Amino acid sequence: MLWHSRLPEPETDKPVKKHFKRYPIGYFHVDIAEVHTAEGKLYLFVAIDRTSKFAFAELHSRATKMVAA
Repeated sequence: MLWHSRLPEPETDKPVKKHFKRYPIGYFHVDIAEVHTAEGKLYLFVAIDRTSKFAFAELHSRATKMVAA
């Protein structure tokens, strides 16, 4: 039996490079993740400015539209 330890090489010579669309400073991308702690479940909100790469994170007990805003 023959085992391979990695994926096969792609068919093309060069991978296609994709770039993010340019945005003005102040355009934030928001992600939400559940975090389980000894006290219970919390929600981690992470906002990242697409241009400056400034990041901000907060933990909340609820995940609502108003909390995300």
